[in-house]
Amino acid sequence: MFISIITCLLLSPAIFGYDEKYNNVDVDKIISDDTLLLNYINCFLDKGPCDSDFAQDYRDMLPEVIATACGKCTDIQKKNVRKIITVIFEKKTVLAAELQAKYDPESKYQDKIAALMKDD
Repeated sequence: MFISIITCLLLSPAIFGYDEKYNNVDVDKIISDDTLLLNYINCFLDKGPCDSDFAQDYRDMLPEVIATACGKCTDIQKKNVRKIITVIFEKKTVLAAELQAKYDPESKYQDKIAALMKDD
């Protein structure tokens, strides 16, 4: 029994949350650099390479992040996701619509994402 509990505790970050390495991403740098932001967005839309830090990881996680409204994210990751979403929808509306069409074409997750955006 003890070994089972220890095993669960050791595996829990991999099962229940995203790696804390994503907590240290400089989101302000990304959103303030239009070229860098576009690189990430193009990666997510399969329009360009995923060369930027963690871009491939983010693209792979994005469907789950959207479907669960960042349910596995740490508080820092949720804050960063809110920042990114806000900037994309305010400054890159056409690309925001493309992202929504790709990752939530039926708007199934719109209410969950709206709740995430209000949650501070």
